[in-house]
Amino acid sequence: MTRDAEELLTQWGKWVWQETGVPRCGSPMLAIMRDNVAMEQCLSASISDDDAMLIDGIIARMGRRDEEMANCVRVYYATEMTMQQVGKLLNLNRLKVRELLIAGRCYVEAVLDMRERIAIRDAA
Repeated sequence: MTRDAEELLTQWGKWVWQETGVPRCGSPMLAIMRDNVAMEQCLSASISDDDAMLIDGIIARMGRRDEEMANCVRVYYATEMTMQQVGKLLNLNRLKVRELLIAGRCYVEAVLDMRERIAIRDAA
């Protein structure tokens, strides 16, 4: 895993929403008609499930240490909201959201760096 934390978080945010649609209708024909509507195709995430689950776990652990930071990271990267919109949703000002996002990204980078160092040490 050589990508930076910002890229991994961005791809994780896309991964979270991939294939989340669950058909809730009884008729197979209705499902075909419903799903055959022209829609904009969103780009799929370019992250493996293993990497995405790793980022998911890091954010979950982050939430145990600082719930507000984890919520900012989740909302910002898993939606297309601006920092202003995230702040409004979480009752924070935009600068606080920015601060928490920077800290959250640094937290993810630190955990990834520690994992890499441990893997290198164990391989030696």
